[in-house]
Amino acid sequence: MQGEQLADFTWAFDVVHPDAERRRAAIERERGYQDDWARLHSGSRIVRPRTGDADSLDPRLVAEHDQTEAAKRDVHDRMFAAPIWHYLSAPTPRERAPFARFAVLYLRWETGYPQEWAEHARSWQAKRHILRTLAADGPTLDTHAELLGLLAAAVGREHRCEDLGYLKIARTLHEPMVRMIIASAERSMDGLVRLRAGYLRWALDNPAAPVTAASWRRWLRG
Repeated sequence: MQGEQLADFTWAFDVVHPDAERRRAAIERERGYQDDWARLHSGSRIVRPRTGDADSLDPRLVAEHDQTEAAKRDVHDRMFAAPIWHYLSAPTPRERAPFARFAVLYLRWETGYPQEWAEHARSWQAKRHILRTLAADGPTLDTHAELLGLLAAAVGREHRCEDLGYLKIARTLHEPMVRMIIASAERSMDGLVRLRAGYLRWALDNPAAPVTAASWRRWLRG
């Protein structure tokens, strides 16, 4: 997938649209792609044995197999996950950059509509890898503001799996804005929110310190 192909994915942003009908239409489109891929996958015929003479294979079966595999690739490249997969598999930050907003979209979907995300796209492993990669690369012009919003949401809500990764991203964002998020959270009536804000402040003040579950527990004891 090339960056110019991303123009075909404008529909994907409707998964976080405030209009429930727009979200439903986007989800139905994605579900259709998933069903098409599953159908093609289940109908694939294995025509190349692990050993043996390839010349003995029926050319018609080989052609059918190749056509099915090409159709699977085409459907996969239309699915919601395609630009995210390319983001995570690209070898350099420069090659990842065009796909970064789709990685952030995945996080926005989980944040804004967690039940719909859980039903159609949940993968804690994908979330973990996205957060790690965003922290390693830092924000782009297209993602900085959205990452600030996601950080604020993660600090202010009940903890979700892999949310600790947002604190690593915080170190790459505009520090005065991050400290404004901290100051707001420290005024929360929720004691856990205040604790998370305090830990985030500590993480900014100690940029070389690891941000892990173990360091969180040590910070709480301290």
